[in-house]
Amino acid sequence: MSYELQRDPDRIAYLEACKTWIRILKTLREDNASLINRLAAALKGSARRSFIEEAEEFQLRMLDREESMVLLRHEIGEQLEWLEKEPSDVLCPHPYIVLQNDVQGMIQEHEKVKLAFLEFVAQEKV
Repeated sequence: MSYELQRDPDRIAYLEACKTWIRILKTLREDNASLINRLAAALKGSARRSFIEEAEEFQLRMLDREESMVLLRHEIGEQLEWLEKEPSDVLCPHPYIVLQNDVQGMIQEHEKVKLAFLEFVAQEKV
């Protein structure tokens, strides 16, 4: 499914959606970085092996999410560039619904990991 630019309001709405998604990803990345910093601080305060092992799992999940957010931001950037150029002979690189679903999925995954992490840290009382 490709997005066709037959009506200008559709293009403008898609441009705005892409810009909004980039802002959302920026916020998620900042929050993710904050969680990683909090994890580092928590590790300094605990020597329990089980805590450290679970903390490492959270670290891997957070780093994986960071990488996924960077890749998704790149895809949205490609789409934004395509929309701004309005090429008639080139298919859109990423369908709207795919990007929309990816952003929504990223938000949900971020919230799920964040809540689990905050519960984990609260149990350790760090």
